Amino acid sequence: MKNLKHKLPVILFLILTNFCMSFSTRAQAVLTIFKKYGNEQGVTMLEASRELMKEYKIKTFKSIIFDDGAKALPEIRRAINKDKEGALHIKESVKDGLLTNGYYQLPAEKAKLNRYLIFKVGNKNKTTLIYVEGELTPDELVELLK
Repeated sequence: MKNLKHKLPVILFLILTNFCMSFSTRAQAVLTIFKKYGNEQGVTMLEASRELMKEYKIKTFKSIIFDDGAKALPEIRRAINKDKEGALHIKESVKDGLLTNGYYQLPAEKAKLNRYLIFKVGNKNKTTLIYVEGELTPDELVELLK
């Protein structure tokens, strides 16, 4: 019993650390797509500058476009499925059982910080993935992306 008393704080610490890490990794699956494929041939990646983002109340803006995303699509779809858990708003299109378009307002991690995920597969597997976080509303995001 005495031995358990000394181990209990360590066990609680490990449980809490694991819980916090799993909570803070929300939307991290999609962000790994940017890191993994951002510098590949046939891929265009954009991260907006701070000056531009201040004007639109955006903290993070990442966009990646694959000329042919066939190779990355399974991984992208898995990441989206993982990150969209608990999304506030979801709009999706599915063709032949596969996600082709998606718009998600992800749960906020901080007050006033909205998070969005946008996905589209076009002709010849041209694939676009956008991640945005900031104070902008869903309507402001739609206007920005027009």
